[in-house]
Amino acid sequence: MFGSILKDTVLNVKGAHAAILMGFDGIPVDAYTGDSDSDIESIGMEFSVLLKEVQSAAEQLEAGAADEITIRTEKFSTILRVVSDEYFLAIAVAADGNLGKARYLLKMAVPKLLAVL
Repeated sequence: MFGSILKDTVLNVKGAHAAILMGFDGIPVDAYTGDSDSDIESIGMEFSVLLKEVQSAAEQLEAGAADEITIRTEKFSTILRVVSDEYFLAIAVAADGNLGKARYLLKMAVPKLLAVL
């Protein structure tokens, strides 16, 4: 079930390479990479640390819960979206990919994932 949601998200975003559902403990639940050679598990593990730090900073600033961050690099962008206290989604999108649609589809995937978690 998780894999089909991730696959649909990747296939419907121009420039998307891979997506993953991962626990904040760094353990992947499911991923979809298609024909991409993206190491989405490593991306998720490394960037999960940043997501936890952003969440902590938002709490300290009393800014409310952080639910999404985007990390842009020269080669690709990674969007991380919180699913629950235990899980988050990440998608890797090419530099010229459609980040707006990726953000939207991740947001739409959250209730679907929560329904089966």
